[in-house]
This record gives sequence, structure tokens and C-alpha cells, in this order.
Amino acid sequence: MHQTILTLVILLLIAQTVLAVVLEDGDYKIYYGSWHAPEKYRYFTAKPNKRDGYVLTYLNEGDDYQIWRLKNWANDQVTLESKGAPSKYLGLRNSDASPGADLGVNHKPVKFRITRKRGFRFTNYELAYPKKVDGDTLVVSLATGDGREQPYFVNLAIQGTEGAFGAFKMSRVSD
Repeated sequence: MHQTILTLVILLLIAQTVLAVVLEDGDYKIYYGSWHAPEKYRYFTAKPNKRDGYVLTYLNEGDDYQIWRLKNWANDQVTLESKGAPSKYLGLRNSDASPGADLGVNHKPVKFRITRKRGFRFTNYELAYPKKVDGDTLVVSLATGDGREQPYFVNLAIQGTEGAFGAFKMSRVSD
């Protein structure tokens, strides 16, 4: 009897672990910055146009273009829809997935793999492109090189590359 109960408890714990999601479905802000100066955080901001649009990082503007609707899919994959531009998702802009490719908002969502990254003052999250490209894992990053200034474009970078932002903070937005 005790073995049966123990087996059921273990199976329930395994099922809970398998079914657990990194973040629950809901509205989030994606941002980076020093915890010493939260007023200077930079947020992923959708800048849509008629066809698609860009994603850039701006100070808090307090509008729906900085809110992303996270939806979970199988295998720790998520899509991110702009609340300010309904039916437009964080995805590839004008090109195939490659290092340095800018991300934008368009009607073709990408199911990014999401992982929780510890070791920072806050928990950060990495968004990785779902397929390897030339044997490399591409992660959501910022186009900060070549003397570029803020606002930065959101792009893809090779995971672990020096100077690449590999993880961002995500905070739930209450309704």
C-alpha cells in the first residue's frame, strides 16, 4: 500500500515537472537594464507599419506597443503577439534566420524556445530560434555593434557570442 502511494506521488511530481511551463500565458513586458536604475530600463517596443514593422528598445512609454502576449506551445516554445498591434507577432523581418537578422512584428509568428536563466540579480529569460542555423543556436539579442546608438533593433545573435545579449527580464503586466 505504501509503495503504491509513493509511486503515485512520484508519478504526479514527474507529470507536474513535465507539464510545467517557464512562464504562464499572459501579458508581459520584455526589457533589460541595471537593477540600480529601473527608470532607465529599455523595453521591446513594436513599431508596426502596414505590412510588418520593427522591434526597437525604448524607455517605458506606457503603451500597449511595449506589451507582449505570451502563448505557450509544446516543448517550451512560445509566441509573442504585440498587444498594441493585434495579430502581429515577434518574428523575422524581411530575411531568413541568420546571425544579425533583425526581428520585427508580422503576421507569421515564430515559436521561440524559452528558457529561464539564473545567475543574475533577477531571473532572465532566453528566447532561442526554434531551429539551428548552420549548426548554431540563434537567440534574441540587440543590434548594438558598429557604434549603433539606442534605440537598438532587436535581432538574432549566435548563442554565447561575446557582446550578444542572451537573456532579458520579463515582467507580467496585470490587467
